[in-house]
Amino acid sequence: MSGIFASLKIKWYVQHMHKVQLDGGPKIKDYKSYASLSSSVEDFLEDCKKFLPKIKGNTIWMINSTETGGGVAEMLPSQLRILREQGVKVEWLVMETKDEHFFELTKRIHNAIHGSGSLEYTEHDKSVYDRVSSVNAKAALQYIKDGDMVVAHDPQPAGMIQYLKKSADIKAVWRCHIGIEHHNDVSDAVWQFMKPIISHFDHFVFSIPRYVPKFIKDNFTIIPAAIDPLSHKNRTLQLHKCIGILHQSRILNNKEPVIYDFYKYPVRRVTADGSFGDINDPEELDVIYRPSILQVSRWDKLKGFKPLMEAFVKLKEKKEEFKTDEIHRKRIQKVRLILAGPDPEFVTDDPQGKEVLDELKEVYKKLERDIQKDIAILLLPMNDPKQNALIVNALQRSSSVIVQNSIQEGFGLTATEAMWKQIPIIVSNAAGLKFQVEHKINGIIIDDATDTDLLAKSMNKMLSNPKTREKWGFNGQIRVIENFTVFSQLKKWLELFARLSS
Repeated sequence: MSGIFASLKIKWYVQHMHKVQLDGGPKIKDYKSYASLSSSVEDFLEDCKKFLPKIKGNTIWMINSTETGGGVAEMLPSQLRILREQGVKVEWLVMETKDEHFFELTKRIHNAIHGSGSLEYTEHDKSVYDRVSSVNAKAALQYIKDGDMVVAHDPQPAGMIQYLKKSADIKAVWRCHIGIEHHNDVSDAVWQFMKPIISHFDHFVFSIPRYVPKFIKDNFTIIPAAIDPLSHKNRTLQLHKCIGILHQSRILNNKEPVIYDFYKYPVRRVTADGSFGDINDPEELDVIYRPSILQVSRWDKLKGFKPLMEAFVKLKEKKEEFKTDEIHRKRIQKVRLILAGPDPEFVTDDPQGKEVLDELKEVYKKLERDIQKDIAILLLPMNDPKQNALIVNALQRSSSVIVQNSIQEGFGLTATEAMWKQIPIIVSNAAGLKFQVEHKINGIIIDDATDTDLLAKSMNKMLSNPKTREKWGFNGQIRVIENFTVFSQLKKWLELFARLSS
């Protein structure tokens, strides 16, 4: 280690950064064995032959702010595992801090990049951001050496780069997963705050062209987010396996699991008084016996949980208006809304999660008892990432319709996951969502996430047309295979790494 941090003892700062150790997972041969994926894998392997010789010898460091929760933490393990199998030296570091103001600030930055929230950033904000960035950069220098490449994901680790570059000869990329289609005063203000921070990067990566701020000009690459089709969250679940997971997590409660034991940490449900209780209180959820509408996301005010719940209440209250025949009347009568998200205690970089969940609980507590029975707000355990992923997978595959009602959405992998599983989807017109979904081809795009009448009508339309749902579900999977798998994503990363290495 050299430079301005050389005299500091590693023990003083090692607690502020840790390297993530990955478990095993699918190999390239496993992906190739799926006919739907084989073409994407072959294209990726051809690109490896072209680009890998240019990047061998370098270590690539991915840095973000959490090991669990959110799209970045979900995408990185598959990316790293596949790249390593091809001989790429790539590692994952997670920054840490006990300074609560830091994550409150970066959440404000996150919201502002989406065009929502604060216009002002104080000297105290800047000093907190700089201090945490500096300490984590010192910690990172026990790992990062001259000649390495660093990819910092989103605003949290972006400030580290100016300090890293003072002590190590590195190339740095800022990967921004968030943005707004039409910039406003709030987004302009936060970009002015971020501009000197990100000026130290050599290149920028965004998900959608419209997210790129004007001052970055031509120095960027567009790489959409993507799913790993063979991850625990997306792998195919045979019927008995899917039902087994629902039993293990206690979502189904009519018998003991047949093969595996109950999960140690069950899914919990908001009860009538707002506390968390048994999944089948006030009555059994019955997800495999009744039509269900699902939204699963972080507890974030931009995810549109509240208007979705209000729209579902309208769907129930106006069921006579929506009735087309006796069968559909029964669908509306029996349909359940499931709002699911992670335990906020496990998502360390999102301090607003508990606040948003508490607000949603207060709305739920005021509903009529009959409506409460048909809405389930679920807290998904995060103690075991594999079990969490399998629970989400099983819930998605058990749903009739999946909704992502985001007011703003950087990309929205939950939409990608739904389409991969051939579940029809209703999404808002947030840029990341309409970038994926094709209106009335693989789902419905609504113009306004807060328009509860339109949401209710869209849910009714989906429920009343089972054959259309099947068609749209099939079309959705094709859309993902062609555009949004991990291999299409990694091809673009390899090209970028090769370009930066030359």
